[in-house]
Amino acid sequence: MLWPEYAIASPKDFYELIDFHSPKYVRALFSHNHESGKKIFLLGNRKSGKVTDLKAFKRKTTRYVQGVLNSKSEAVNNYYSPNEFYSWPRAINLAIFRANWIDIDITEKVDASKVRELEHDLIEKVIKILQKNKIPPFTGYVCSGSGGIHLYWIYAPVDAFQINKKLWKAIADILIESLQSIRALWCIDTTASKRAYGNLRIPGSVHGRTGLQARFFGGGPKYQFEELLNYLNLESLRDSLRLEKELRVVRLPNEPKSNRPKQQTQRRYGHNIKDWWLKCINTLQIHFRKQGKVPKGKRDKTAFILFVALQHLNKDTAFEKLVKINDELIGFSLEELDGLTKTAKSTFYKYKKETLAEYLEDLLDYRPEYLCTKPKVKLSSDEIKQRQKKAAKDTATKKRQSTQELVESVYKELLNDTGKKPTQRQVAERAGLGLRTVKRYWFCQVEMPEFPNQRKV
Repeated sequence: MLWPEYAIASPKDFYELIDFHSPKYVRALFSHNHESGKKIFLLGNRKSGKVTDLKAFKRKTTRYVQGVLNSKSEAVNNYYSPNEFYSWPRAINLAIFRANWIDIDITEKVDASKVRELEHDLIEKVIKILQKNKIPPFTGYVCSGSGGIHLYWIYAPVDAFQINKKLWKAIADILIESLQSIRALWCIDTTASKRAYGNLRIPGSVHGRTGLQARFFGGGPKYQFEELLNYLNLESLRDSLRLEKELRVVRLPNEPKSNRPKQQTQRRYGHNIKDWWLKCINTLQIHFRKQGKVPKGKRDKTAFILFVALQHLNKDTAFEKLVKINDELIGFSLEELDGLTKTAKSTFYKYKKETLAEYLEDLLDYRPEYLCTKPKVKLSSDEIKQRQKKAAKDTATKKRQSTQELVESVYKELLNDTGKKPTQRQVAERAGLGLRTVKRYWFCQVEMPEFPNQRKV
């Protein structure tokens, strides 16, 4: 391919190329000097208090900067993630790839007055090396403000499937290998260049040491992912990965319905903690079995809360049972599952009813009925009096019935023991009741041998 002429451009041009302000999912905004003390915020579509926008983020990363500024400035040391995530920026949450990049750093601190000259010398050397190694032109590059640069190969977004993750790393390896001849003042940060979930300096933001802005130079093509693979001769790797995936799929024969064991009646749950967590486990499994599997954007949260729930039932077997559920519905590797549950293995998590309800609502898109708090109905004073009156009557009725039954049973016991009809005093002493109480119930119409001196009605 013919190499273009690169020219300085507005940060807005860079934002449009990578859909900075309108990610399909979320991307990270990062700064060490955010006024809140927190480092990571999210930009995009997510129900969270941490979601922000770039303008608000820049305003809250203000700091006094020396170098060429010697004044207070906004947007100091601002970083972002070129790729996107389903939720919190971690490797297992990668949702979309938008670019590959190479991070070239300067090995020595250089005076701010010499930085731009060094950046110009570096980019000339880089272009010559890439042309020599027949690497397709980068879409653009960002001068970090310290003497280093970030080269970007931007393409139309592709899903971060397992195959594409391996291909993304293969692209990074080729690009890094092609620039290994850079020496002296510069070196490639291979870790940053291979970290798909990493952060890079935002064009238009200020470098905290030199006071220089990160500048974007554009002019190169925006690719399709498949197009970039072809330019880098990665078609055979792509095809082999796809074939490998197809060979791993095993189709099981359909089991005749007549041979299937009868479904057991769902057990009733009690009100203790273990039963509540068991209900949580069953609710999640039933929901995602209906869908066929856990969607990628919900896998980490599902695995985590299942592990917490299983630990409440039995700590010794919790991870073993999670592995079985993972194999059926979630799809993490054992290594990913172990890393995801690392904190829960050392910390025994407890959730309030409302917190657990919000957590499950985020996963299931509805709040389970057993976690819904019933609204308290405020009664009028008349309704309260009526309920109190009814309760008093019910209590008195139950008390009368129980006393009457006691008198009757004691009377029968004494009758059986002595063979004679007992007196009221004997019944009172055996029952532990007052004589007046026994007299009151002595004349009640009950189904028992006739009391002595019982009045005829």
